Amino acid sequence: MKKINIFLLGLIILSILTACGKDEEISNGTGIAEEEHDGHDHDDHEGHSHEGEENIVELDYAKLDQAIEQVLEEIPSFSVQEEIEKGTEESLSTYFNEDKMEFRLKVESVIGNKEYDKKELKVYSQYYVKENLLAIEMAKKKYNIEVKPSEVASYIEENVKGIVPEEKEQYAKSIGVTLEELDNIFDRDIYIMDVLWSKLTPILMEKYQQGDGESEEEYMERLTNEFYNA
Repeated sequence: MKKINIFLLGLIILSILTACGKDEEISNGTGIAEEEHDGHDHDDHEGHSHEGEENIVELDYAKLDQAIEQVLEEIPSFSVQEEIEKGTEESLSTYFNEDKMEFRLKVESVIGNKEYDKKELKVYSQYYVKENLLAIEMAKKKYNIEVKPSEVASYIEENVKGIVPEEKEQYAKSIGVTLEELDNIFDRDIYIMDVLWSKLTPILMEKYQQGDGESEEEYMERLTNEFYNA
């Protein structure tokens, strides 16, 4: 199964990890990705295989309001406002929500004029949450690394807050939140993982050296797999 590039949507990814050198980037400041990429290769997790090709996705923001309305009807258990009401909680797990990830992926699919399999996106959303919470737990147990709320706040202030393209403003308006709420609360899960991987990556690079002839992409993929599978 493919991992779909996210960022408002954070869109997951996913889950997901710019700090780890993955191809998943904030392309427009909304969390909605411009591209679809393969994700982690650790097949022993949930039996997922992530082989496939890269596809360019054109996003039609003129359809954003329609897409959000459609997707919210499909996920009645999800509420943007309830997500915002969580505020900046101390518990990191607060921000990892399967319904939110499913919402992101479906909105991306609609404005990208892509057909989507509801069951597959739900399974991926569950996978995204499980994988990231597992990474947080493993980082603490294996490397004594934790992500503090203050570190996430600083990361957002320094790397996210100043990025305000038109699409980001439109997205925030369409889901009924301020830019501050979008960055600090709704998409906080994404930035938690960015901070986590920025701490983990140097340690993993020291532990697992890059091989001769191994590309940067292959190396980063291997580091991620070594972390999850060790």
